[in-house]
Amino acid sequence: MGPELTSTAPPTRLRLAGFLALTLGGGAVALGSLLDWATVRPFQTPTPGIDVWEGKVTFGLGMAVLVGMIVMRVLSTPRPRTSVAAAIIVLGLAATVLGGLDAARAQDRFSSPGQRDRIARELAGQLGLPYAQVRAQIEQQFDRRFSVGLEMGIWLVMAGGVVAAAGGALSVAWARTPRTEPAPPEATEQTAGSDPAAG
Repeated sequence: MGPELTSTAPPTRLRLAGFLALTLGGGAVALGSLLDWATVRPFQTPTPGIDVWEGKVTFGLGMAVLVGMIVMRVLSTPRPRTSVAAAIIVLGLAATVLGGLDAARAQDRFSSPGQRDRIARELAGQLGLPYAQVRAQIEQQFDRRFSVGLEMGIWLVMAGGVVAAAGGALSVAWARTPRTEPAPPEATEQTAGSDPAAG
């Protein structure tokens, strides 16, 4: 087990800041992936992030950040810690990029034929109408007017990715910082007892 998990010394500022950023960032990416990413109006049927492949990927990225944070504390040498921290930076940026791409092309991404089929199934179940009838009405509505509104989940993923990447950068700096372990109490007592001035 790594010394960071067994050490009784208070954490350094870099270590604490990196830990908080990774926890918040990784958690935000994972949670945001489960929340709604977009709503197609006027149908008012939200699309959770986990319903699209990008959301599934970002959920995995968020969990990987949290696992990487633990692995980094278990490792006992600077080089592997630095490698894991650098990988976390990539994971965080990847989550932000995926969320950003979906946000930038929201009109096409969340109103594609596959998404229209999903909306029709949901509305048909809610209204008790045949799927084919609802699907045809939706197609007519899309031909007339529609809009896609972004929801909190996708913003949370993008922000969490940035925070996770910042936590990875802080962790790189922490991993590269030389550390001096405090002397055991027994050694301190022996040193004091052998000091000639103490007599």
